[in-house]
Amino acid sequence: ECRTVLNMPQEKKILLYMGSLYPHKGPTVLVKAMVHVVKQYPDALLLIGGKGIIESELKQLVEELNLQNNIKFLGFVSGEHKTIYYKASDLFVLPSLTESFGNVNLEAMASGLPIVASNVGGIPDVVKDGVNGLLCVPGSPIDLAEKILCLLSSESLCNRLGKAGEKFSKEYSWDKIADSTRKAYSEILHV
Repeated sequence: ECRTVLNMPQEKKILLYMGSLYPHKGPTVLVKAMVHVVKQYPDALLLIGGKGIIESELKQLVEELNLQNNIKFLGFVSGEHKTIYYKASDLFVLPSLTESFGNVNLEAMASGLPIVASNVGGIPDVVKDGVNGLLCVPGSPIDLAEKILCLLSSESLCNRLGKAGEKFSKEYSWDKIADSTRKAYSEILHV
């Protein structure tokens, strides 16, 4: 249904990246990983949502690697449209080289998407390897591609990780965060 709304092909495997297009977010690593992914899944489609200083560099790399049919740049995606893109995708990828938390992982999990993300910074606090996603070596297009291919080749693994991620994301609802914050202040102030 979401693919129809977005005019996306029903039969393709769709990968999603949402984030700023800056070097530390790793989109260059993801584009390079797609070279390996399309060898096994020639119709795979990577959607890149976001804007940033390396956007034109990324578009040039896509052309150099002849991936124009496999990678689509969405530009900035507003909050109301993000959910539709999450729901239209098969998996979410966050290949950051540095990351404090990676809130987009929780957004993707809330939509039931399995995650492939870098094992860096605060990401492993959210993405539990083999539980609600797969972690890859930061900066390695080959390892990233292997993790993506692992998910694309196993619908049962995708379903298991997606369901676990959806359940995990509920621990970060605004109600639970507000309650935890209130409790922390009460303990500090001895109220």
